[in-house]
Amino acid sequence: MDLRFCIFLFCLLPLISPAFGQSTPYLAKEYVYGQSGLIAIERGQVFTDVPPGHSYYTDIQVFSEKGITAGCGAGIYCPDNQVSRAQMAVFLLKAEHGSTYTPPAPTGMFSDVPTWYWAAAWIEQFAREGITAGCGPGIYCPENAVTRAQMSIFVLKTLHGSGYVPPGAFGCFQDVPQGHWAASWICKAASDGIASGCSSNPPLFCPDTALTRAQMADWMVNGWGW
Repeated sequence: MDLRFCIFLFCLLPLISPAFGQSTPYLAKEYVYGQSGLIAIERGQVFTDVPPGHSYYTDIQVFSEKGITAGCGAGIYCPDNQVSRAQMAVFLLKAEHGSTYTPPAPTGMFSDVPTWYWAAAWIEQFAREGITAGCGPGIYCPENAVTRAQMSIFVLKTLHGSGYVPPGAFGCFQDVPQGHWAASWICKAASDGIASGCSSNPPLFCPDTALTRAQMADWMVNGWGW
């Protein structure tokens, strides 16, 4: 057999046959079944609804790699969905204690969070650590969305402890005046590089807007320096 043909054959086989030797590194994509049928994803991509071009792709990938979340369904993350107060308790406690952490069994601390509720143990531990006192007398409002202002407080308290008090506000955003109830927390979260605003020109924070799952990943990756 012609030597040149042999060299050509052995160079080409790994490209056309993944079964020849080790798995080939030449393919940039792999194919999985998504909600709309067979779709192509980048190799290493964790969630089919968060492609590499997504603005929060890296944050969400890291968020998953750290074991903080497995997504919102089979192979999807739902990046634009709002974060509920129940989900937020789980995310923050896992970031604080590690992905394998399991909180103590619930005792019925909040009247709207029965002990059989899926996140009851996490919510009660969140309260025991002094990060939240609930949303009213004896209630937690687990299904309510977390606003960007509220999340600024929750992240900083989880990072620094329940007794932490940020420095005074200094008018960091046009829609967060110094008299705003969460102004000092928002400005501290922004100055620490944890939270970014919702507009740069003019500088706005949108404090009453619900935080999305994509933004949650971004804030937590920034906060914990992952």
